[in-house]
This record gives sequence, C-alpha cells and structure tokens, in this order.
Amino acid sequence: MIDQSQTSGMLLAVESIAIVSFAADPRTQQISTSQLDIAMTKSGDSCISNTASFTLTSGQNSMEVPCTLVPSHRGGAVFITYEDLASYLSLTLVDRAEDSIFNSKVVTGMITNPDRHSLNSSVIFRIAQEKSLLPFHKLVCVFWNPEENGWSDRGCTTKHSNATHTTCSCCHLSSFAVLMAPFGIEDHYGLTIISHIGLSVSLFCLCLSLLTFTLCRSLRNTHTPILTALCGCLFLGQIFILVGLRQTQNKVMCSITAGSLQYMFLCAFCWMSIESVLLFMMIQNLHSVNYMTSRRSKFPAMCLLGFGIPAVIVGISAAIHPQGYSTKTYCWLHRSIIWSFLGPACVLICVNTVLLVLTVWLLRKRLASLNTNVSTLKNTRLLTFKALAQTFILGCTWGIGFFQFGSFSLGISYIFTICNSLQGVYIFLVHCVLNQQVRGEYRKFFCRQSKQSLDVSTSGALQTTSKSTHVYSTSVPMITKKKCSEGKKVQSVSDC
Repeated sequence: MIDQSQTSGMLLAVESIAIVSFAADPRTQQISTSQLDIAMTKSGDSCISNTASFTLTSGQNSMEVPCTLVPSHRGGAVFITYEDLASYLSLTLVDRAEDSIFNSKVVTGMITNPDRHSLNSSVIFRIAQEKSLLPFHKLVCVFWNPEENGWSDRGCTTKHSNATHTTCSCCHLSSFAVLMAPFGIEDHYGLTIISHIGLSVSLFCLCLSLLTFTLCRSLRNTHTPILTALCGCLFLGQIFILVGLRQTQNKVMCSITAGSLQYMFLCAFCWMSIESVLLFMMIQNLHSVNYMTSRRSKFPAMCLLGFGIPAVIVGISAAIHPQGYSTKTYCWLHRSIIWSFLGPACVLICVNTVLLVLTVWLLRKRLASLNTNVSTLKNTRLLTFKALAQTFILGCTWGIGFFQFGSFSLGISYIFTICNSLQGVYIFLVHCVLNQQVRGEYRKFFCRQSKQSLDVSTSGALQTTSKSTHVYSTSVPMITKKKCSEGKKVQSVSDC
C-alpha cells in the first residue's frame, strides 16, 4: 500500500514526464505497456475547421477535450490509464465517506495549456466501471488532490452512469477515478421540509390514536394494548428522528439516538408480528377466543416478546460494533451494521405476511362453513384486514428504501420520505377514522362537549338575567323613597 505523500509524488512524476515528452515532440500516438496505456493527441491534427472538441481513448476509457483549451497548433493532450495502480493506492478521502471503494482504474488527463488546473471549459471523461453497482451505493467521480493528499470530488460532477461506464465532467485536470460510495439520502432542502411537515402531522395523528385507545373503555379488547404499544413505539421513534437525527456534534448522544431509533422501530415490527400471531390463533380455534382475549394473563408475555427481542438484537449489535451507531451526517446505523436492523425487519415482515395470508385462508373456510353473521368471525375478519393494511403500510414504506441508489435515487428518496413520515396518519386512518365503533365514540364525545358548552352558556345567560332582575327590584324602592322624602305626589301607598 502506497501512503498519501508517495501517491502525490508518483502521480506528479508521471504527469511531468508524460507532458514534457509530448511537448518535446508533439504528435498523435498510442503507447501501451503492462502498467500504462498512454494516448497522445496533437490538437492541430484534430481541431480542424469547426471541430469543437477531440477525444483521446486509453484502454476502455476516454477523455473529450474542448479545442478552445489548446488553441496552439503545437498544443495537445495526454491521457493515461494505470492498469493496477488502484489496488496499491491508499483510499484517503476528503469530504467523502471513508468506506468507499474503487470501481475503476486510475486515469490521468493533461493538456499543454499552463492553466490546466483551472479551466474555463469542462473536460469530459468516460471511465469504465470494474464492478456492478451495489445496493445503497452510488458512483462518484473523484480526483487526487495533492494539496490535501486525498481523493475529493470538488470541481467534478458525475453526469451519467450506466452498466459499463461513468461520465465525469471536471473543470480541472489531474488524476481521476470512480468510487462506489455508500448512498446517503441527499441533504436536499425539499426532503427536509417534507420530512418535518410529515413527521409533525404523523406525531399528531399518533397522539390522537394513543388517546383513543387509552381513554375509550368501550374499545378495549385483546388488540387494544398491542395497538397502543405499536403507536407508542412509532411515536417515540419519530420524535427521535425529528429532534435528534442530525445532532451529530455529540458522538455519545448521537450513538444513543441511533440505538434508540433501531430499538423503537424493531419494537414496532415485533408488535405487528404479535398481532398477526394472535389473529391466527384466534381464527384457528374460535372456541378459545375468550381464553385468548384475557389481557391480564397474556399481555405481560407479549411485552416480554415485543420489547425483549429488540433489546437482545440491539445489545448484540452494539457489543459487536459500537462504532457503528452513528455516521458523519446522521445519527443512524453505519453501513457495517445496517443489517442488524434490516435483517430482523425483513424476517418479521415476511412472518407477518405469511401468517396474515394463512389467517385470510382460514377465514374463508370458516365463513363457508358457518353463518356469516357470527359476530366473532366478522370482528376477526375486520381485524385481519386491518392488520394486512398495517403490514403493507409499515413494511412497504421501509422496503422503498432498498431502491435508493442509481440515477433515480433522489426521486426514490422523496417517495421514501413521504411514505415513512406519514406512517402515523395511515394508522390513525385505518384504526380510528375507518372504524365505525371509534367514529361512534368520537360522535358521542363531540356531542357531549357541545352539550356541556351549551349548558355553560345557558347557565351564564340565566345568571345574567337573574342579576339584572335583582338590580331592578332593589333600585325601584330606593328611587320611590327618594321621591317621598322630597314631598312629591305619590300615586299609591306602595310607592312609599
């Protein structure tokens, strides 16, 4: 492995030798060795008539140079491809994730223009890729910065990528490569606004759901504690996202936030699985419904599973890789341990889906053999379809995140942000707004509140009227007495 200072010295030495050799004898030629593939082109041979640019090809790579950058008749360009240099170089990065990997050979582009380090027109490189793009990764064009002894993308833009090549546009010339870097959601202003608005609305809806499940006693059954725990986990998780996801200044607090997020969302998936298991057992043996709905005997065991399994997963991953609980930009899991969240989440989603499909199949059999008006069957069928919708909501929204790479990554990021930030809204709609019994409780509550406000206003009006009458009845005798004392004529005895 070549260290940073040696990398800078070696690349500068090769550049200097190649450009000096070309300047001494400018001509178009191709030189190939076991370690280097060099293309030299004289601008006078290519920039004729109205030609805007000329192209040099070295190996499977190419460089397109605008003719305006080498106006001299004896000027030209040199393009070098290093065959095995990338495997020996130190991957020291400037302003990039440290776990990126090389995905191309190292190339060097030079022109005879003395201002090649600051060009008024961009040079286009088409660099061949060596590996297929991995999930959660993107391709980044970088150059070797000798001043900082590291690879940087400043001044280079990744224009386009396909299965074989990446197109880079750079406003300076140096040595270049294509890195395969872990993809993070871009710090896009629109994403930030959507995330904050969506999470705020979601938290409000989750709060309404929690109040509904907690205060409405008529709604309480075996599923109410499960839904309460699910909403509580999502509520706390979304608060952590809204408040602490970007607070990377304090490394300890950032790691705690990342661990809390992993734990809360794993708890949410676990409670979904518990609900699916309970539904399956209820429909499998309808005679045991009363036993299964005993919250007093079963809920502690559910809590042990719903909160205990995620605690074991987080504890093991934190003990194995404690440094993975933060990144440079977010308080979330590092790529090295991301599967400690994605793996269990995928398993739980698959288990939910299988159990709910089996539950629907059993329901069809029961409905075919029994009276369709049986209340237990109707209630279980409704709960099953709600659980299916809930699994689809939480599972598919996280599944969108698997596609956040490639040329459509920003669009997928918008879809992912919108869907995930509104999870609380979906749950409120499915379990509260679309629930006839809950709507009835809401209607009773609002009628009760309007009646109370009406009673208060009526009582206030009566008190006001009573006070007015009392004032009038006390003021009249006083006025009459005054008249009598002044010797005025009195019409009757009662006037005095």
